[in-house]
Amino acid sequence: MALSHPVDKNSTALLVMDVQNDITRMDSPIAVQMGFAQEIERSGMLTKLRGLIDHCRDTGLKVIHVFIDLEAGTQPRMPNRGQFYSIVSGGDVCKRGTPGGDSHEAVAPIEGETIVYKCLFSAFASSGLQEVLDAEGITDLILTGVSTDAVVESTAWDGSDRGYSIILAEDCCVCATDEIHNQTVERMALRCDVSTAAELIESIQ
Repeated sequence: MALSHPVDKNSTALLVMDVQNDITRMDSPIAVQMGFAQEIERSGMLTKLRGLIDHCRDTGLKVIHVFIDLEAGTQPRMPNRGQFYSIVSGGDVCKRGTPGGDSHEAVAPIEGETIVYKCLFSAFASSGLQEVLDAEGITDLILTGVSTDAVVESTAWDGSDRGYSIILAEDCCVCATDEIHNQTVERMALRCDVSTAAELIESIQ
């Protein structure tokens, strides 16, 4: 894995996406049902992500936290087909203002960091993220979060179509299984750079 271009910390943002208690913790039934909690524990993903976040903070690269909130924004309609929607329909999964909707404490925002709320898979969905990025002159995005085949992949395709250059920090993401994660990374490599937390830390100075 190698970066096709150097990382410019002045025009790059790190997106920390959907790393919320309801879908990350071993004491969350949904996180366990979907397999995310087990993969986070097995892979050590949160430790790697925290290291990357800390380095971005130290070097001045912008960190943006993206939270799923099914009631966020002004989405004109919501889909109701598919396993995901059957799981979350009528519930309070990741609801803003609840403990389950809060960030996992290992990667929680600090004062001054931007938080956006989105209502579907892509970080751009009804969130105002593009306006935030454009105001800051951001052209490149480092993607991290849960899960690789949902928010991360969706944001990669959406961001790419909007003209952003995408870097995937592949060991700062998880899926329900390592096999699904690897398949997703392989698909994403067609339209983004694939890197690791350690490689990015070395590149961002």
